[in-house]
This record gives sequence, structure tokens and C-alpha cells, in this order.
Amino acid sequence: MSRLVQAVAGDALDALVAMRETEGRFLGVDLEARLCTMGGMVDRLETLALEGQSRLDARLRERLAALPADLVLDPSALTQEVVRFVARSDVDEEIVRMRGHIEHWRGLAAGPEPCGRKLDFLAQEMNRELNTIGSKIEGGRATEIVIAAKAELERVREQVQNVE
Repeated sequence: MSRLVQAVAGDALDALVAMRETEGRFLGVDLEARLCTMGGMVDRLETLALEGQSRLDARLRERLAALPADLVLDPSALTQEVVRFVARSDVDEEIVRMRGHIEHWRGLAAGPEPCGRKLDFLAQEMNRELNTIGSKIEGGRATEIVIAAKAELERVREQVQNVE
């Protein structure tokens, strides 16, 4: 009887492993598709950010040109203020980090080690970058894309809960 139990238990374990491997492949395909979608969103955000920077630059130049000629300005203070203003709307670092997180994700997912917790942590980092981009970037279209990217990232995080 114990040999029969061992045989049945062994068959059940083999079936479980095969099922988990199949599920893992499906999850991998789904997650990669979502990463590609998010990568496309990051590309669009970068384009919108560059366009926004150009509009911001033009508005800033108009404002500076409109200052009264007799206004005595401290050039150093004005320069610092302009730099602060522009830096608050610059999302280059966040875009680069998002792309780095996506590539890091792919490296972890392709590796032989269990990576579920690392991917969950990486998803949190990606969420932080999207939050920062959303707070800096201008324009309604950019806001829509940030919201869509965060929604896609939430779906990724839900799937990651099924990854070892």
C-alpha cells in the first residue's frame, strides 16, 4: 500500500510542478507584454516632457522679456530661480530610472533564481518614479499617460503576487 501511496504522491507532485511551470510561462508572457506597454508609455512621456520643456522655455523667455527695463534684478538670484523652475519640471532622471527598472525586471525574470519579492520591490520603485513624473510633467495628455501607466503597473503588481 505504501508503494501505491508513494507512486500516487509522486505523480501528483510531478503534475503540480508541470502545472506551475506552465502557469509561470503564461505569467512571464503576460508580464513581458505589460512591460512593453509601460515602456511605450515611458517613451510617450519622454516625448511629451521634451515638448513641455520647449513650451516652458518659451513662456519663461516671454516672462523675462516682459520685465520692466528699469527693474533692478540680481542676475545671480534670477539665474538660480530660473534653474529651480526648470529643474522642477525636468523628468529626464525619472525616465532613465524607469527604463533601468524595466531592464532590471527583465534580467531578474530571465534568471534562474526565485524573484517574486524582488519584482514586487521593483514595482514599488517604478510606482515612485511614475508618481514623481506625474508631479513634474505638464499637460493633460501626460497626466492621462501617467494614470494609465500606474494602472498597468498595478496589474503587474497583482500578477507578481503569483511569482515565486
